[in-house]
Amino acid sequence: MIGYLIGKAGSLLRSLGGIVNNKDFSDELLIPDDDYHKLRSRYYSYKDLLLKNNELLNTLAVIEEEIENKTITVLALKSYLARIFSTSFSFIQSLNDMTDDRYMFLFSVLEHIKENTMAILEDEPMQQACNFVMPIEKVTAKDIKDTGGKAANLGELLNVLNLPTPRGFSIMVSGYKEFMSVNGLNRKIESLLAPLSMDSYEEIDLASEEIERLIMSSSVPAQIEEQILSEAAKIGNNKRFSVRSSAVGEDGKSSFAGQFKSILNVPVESLTDAYKQVVASKYGKTALYYRLAKNIMDRDIPMAVLVLEMVNARSAGVLYTLNPGSPDKDEAILSSIWGQGRYAVDGTIPPDVYILDRKTDGTIINRIITNKSVELVLDESSSVKEVPVPEDFRKRPAVSEDEIETLYDFGCIIEKHFETPQDIEWAIDEKGRVVILQARSLHAKRVFSPANPRTPRQAAASAKKVIIAEGETASRGVASGPVYFIDRFYHIAEFPKGAVAVAKSSSNDYVRLMSLASALVIETGSRTSHLATVAREFGIPMVINVRDLRDKLKGVNTVTVDADSGRIYDGRTIEVNTTIAAENAVSDEYLQSASVIKTAMRNITHLNLATISEADVSADDISTVHDIIRFVHEISVKEMFRIGKLTESGSSAQELVSARIPLRFYVIDLDGGVIDEAKFLKRLSIEHISSMPFRALWRGMIQEGVRWSGPVAIDMGGLASVMMRSFVSTGVTEEGGKVYVIITDSYINLSVKLAYHYSIIDSFCGESYINNYINFRFNGGGAGVDGRGRRALFIKEVTEAFGFKADIKGDLVIATLNGASKEETEEKLEMLGRLLGCSRQLDMAISTMEAKDWYVKAFLEGNYSFTM
Repeated sequence: MIGYLIGKAGSLLRSLGGIVNNKDFSDELLIPDDDYHKLRSRYYSYKDLLLKNNELLNTLAVIEEEIENKTITVLALKSYLARIFSTSFSFIQSLNDMTDDRYMFLFSVLEHIKENTMAILEDEPMQQACNFVMPIEKVTAKDIKDTGGKAANLGELLNVLNLPTPRGFSIMVSGYKEFMSVNGLNRKIESLLAPLSMDSYEEIDLASEEIERLIMSSSVPAQIEEQILSEAAKIGNNKRFSVRSSAVGEDGKSSFAGQFKSILNVPVESLTDAYKQVVASKYGKTALYYRLAKNIMDRDIPMAVLVLEMVNARSAGVLYTLNPGSPDKDEAILSSIWGQGRYAVDGTIPPDVYILDRKTDGTIINRIITNKSVELVLDESSSVKEVPVPEDFRKRPAVSEDEIETLYDFGCIIEKHFETPQDIEWAIDEKGRVVILQARSLHAKRVFSPANPRTPRQAAASAKKVIIAEGETASRGVASGPVYFIDRFYHIAEFPKGAVAVAKSSSNDYVRLMSLASALVIETGSRTSHLATVAREFGIPMVINVRDLRDKLKGVNTVTVDADSGRIYDGRTIEVNTTIAAENAVSDEYLQSASVIKTAMRNITHLNLATISEADVSADDISTVHDIIRFVHEISVKEMFRIGKLTESGSSAQELVSARIPLRFYVIDLDGGVIDEAKFLKRLSIEHISSMPFRALWRGMIQEGVRWSGPVAIDMGGLASVMMRSFVSTGVTEEGGKVYVIITDSYINLSVKLAYHYSIIDSFCGESYINNYINFRFNGGGAGVDGRGRRALFIKEVTEAFGFKADIKGDLVIATLNGASKEETEEKLEMLGRLLGCSRQLDMAISTMEAKDWYVKAFLEGNYSFTM
């Protein structure tokens, strides 16, 4: 969290160092003692605001590019807008935190823009509000926007295909909207969701708990409750029911597998309470992570609920009409357990598995019969309970071959009807009657590597050695990363991006890892589990059923997971950057919706505010998201210039001086960056600095050979037929030489102006490599465009040689490094210290590309004074 709070945005000191007309504000930098905490608070709010500013502009650029390329769809635009509106809310909040809530009116402006934009993108209206319940006997696929995907698909099976399903009814989207509206929940929930982002673990958990409390403490409107009880009575007041989610959008391209609650064995008198539990599960912790990872807006998944007569299952399981682990082999896969089917989809126990040959009408070509020691059965009081499976049934197949044949035939009928492979949940009751409980499209994708003609398995084989060879494929693909064992829940919150998650069993909590993990390896699991479904949906390789997993990976740092073959290799191979093919291209969808998209975007990207004067701008002048971005950013910059004028009295920033470096450092210590004995000194020496990143940078700046004044010589004789030597005076001039530094014990934000160029270094350097990063920016210069460009290339190539990711935009170089150890981060900061001293006015000295190559080579060889 520290790294997030301090390190992810641009520098406050970039503003103080001369954003406006290159003015130098150093003499005005006063830090009033009584307002120190206010300064810190403003600083952190400004940092967060700049981060949100960049996120918004980047998202707008992506949307505009997709519109230009004619590849965007309404659904994709809604996902982008979910991110934009959520980020804009936090963006505005940061400005109000800086200004004592002077700009609260912007929230109303944003809400107005959001309502207008989403109204343009809305689909046709739902059914009349008085109809809250629909019996399953009347539901078909055309009702999907009223009943959600699960109910619509099940109704299609019953009413069009005449397949056996339980009796039941849908509590429709109209009921959900009525429930939320009558209880005043929409605004409350929206305000809790708006600030959330993927990396705000604690905030997501707290928001989830509060929303669930709000829903469970609300009352189901009388008219809805009457219709629920009336439909239930038609089935039987003495019956028990399962109450399951059927949100709009669920079981489609985004499966939401395992994210929402199903309440089993519910008596009639508890149906309304179970209904609220399912609605509340829309805001469960893992469901919120899932939605954030896929940028799905809350309003796009209204929660319909499916109520079905409870099946007293002897056996249950899942049928995949196409094996997602081997989609090219033309196989189906069926899993089965004793009792209720929950354990078959959540991975609690390994099910029996049958591989069926689609080319020969479902012939069994392989079977794995497991030891099924426990089962879930209906409890007489309510819900379900776990009981031991009788000893002589534990290793028996939970289904007969005749039942497998029936299930396969049903699967073929369903697949043919929906024209896509299916993920089917089924049960067999105590009388041997097969019942279909659910059917949805199966996420079975092909893996390919456009940059590498070799297969993923061949690529993985170039790793050092096979550690595990007997794993099963749950989700295809190949990936490498450091091994990370998950033994406790808190390990999920600490999971490092790009690691391979290793766990004993499947858990829906691991949905939190889908935007972080490169691969999943599970000791006990099922290819038909909800976790496997979500992994395939996100394109995350997943291997299951690996015995003694921890022992086999003990002491192994990095692995390559080849989920195609079920093998895990020691080490990393750079040739496994496989990608997952999109399931289906949306043909002509852009052309069909282009007018709607362009109309909606007028509320987003158009800029009405050509100039901004705080006194002249009112809420009526701000009518687009782009207007909000422009207004908030400029007002925030003006606020930061007021820091030194919080009070007329105060102590100036501490000045650091050194005979080794002819620069004036103005130091602001926010937390532990200066030793206690020196906190009230006007002037500091480096011995007073306890900030580890600052000390590392300083070591580089005073490295032998690094010269901060004197001439720079160039000798091109070894590079071309023409020899020349030029000298450029590069001392620190009266036009620059001032450095502004904000530090803590583990953080530095440094802004330096030398003559005509500016450098910014922003870094966190602590014990946990997960939080460590360096952001380096360099731009400007006194030479012409070509000279500045050649120096930019010099800096780019040097930083890349030290492991940075570097990009150039004009004469601006942006170099980043993430996830290094404390020691490595310090080493890179030392290098940047040397680079600051060595790169001064090289824009005038580097006259050709050959000269640039020579300077790069000299620096990397330690020739920091660039002598021949």
